[in-house]
Amino acid sequence: MNNIKVLRERAGKTQSDLAAELGITQGAVAHYEKSRRIPGLDTCRKIASVINRWGIDCSINDVFPPES
Repeated sequence: MNNIKVLRERAGKTQSDLAAELGITQGAVAHYEKSRRIPGLDTCRKIASVINRWGIDCSINDVFPPES
């Protein structure tokens, strides 16, 4: 489980907005949000960085919480 969708929506952005920032497709973002695909560590860091640039203060652990 991840919080990409929650944080993205809090920033008022679309999947397409995030995809454009990351240089990937909107479909890839949808797969990440639904945990159908697991992004690599570099992509996880980029996602957290983009969300921070959008004004939502978060860490990689906020976006991708460690499993209990």
